[in-house]
Amino acid sequence: MSVYVRNGTPAHGPSLCETCMHAHIVRGFSETEELVICCFTYPDHRVNFRVRQCNDYAETKRQTLKQMEEMAWVLMPRDGKRITGFVPPDEIPDEHRIEIELDKTK
Repeated sequence: MSVYVRNGTPAHGPSLCETCMHAHIVRGFSETEELVICCFTYPDHRVNFRVRQCNDYAETKRQTLKQMEEMAWVLMPRDGKRITGFVPPDEIPDEHRIEIELDKTK
């Protein structure tokens, strides 16, 4: 008979610190040579274990709203007659239309 414990403590896995933007990680050549500093708190503190959950976790690949606003383009019309925004497909002039033909033999 096998026993399954739902939401039990995992025995292993990668630490959240490896993908957190607040982590400062220094690794040596040996697998045991690793120093993890959490820079979210003041003063910064050392993390001596692999982290499974953290309420201040911020993924490095995900930008904050402020970062997205800073990289966004501001579109301004060239003259006063134009408006900024998208154009419905039926209002696109013929000289700006593109036709794509798919090769059905492959």
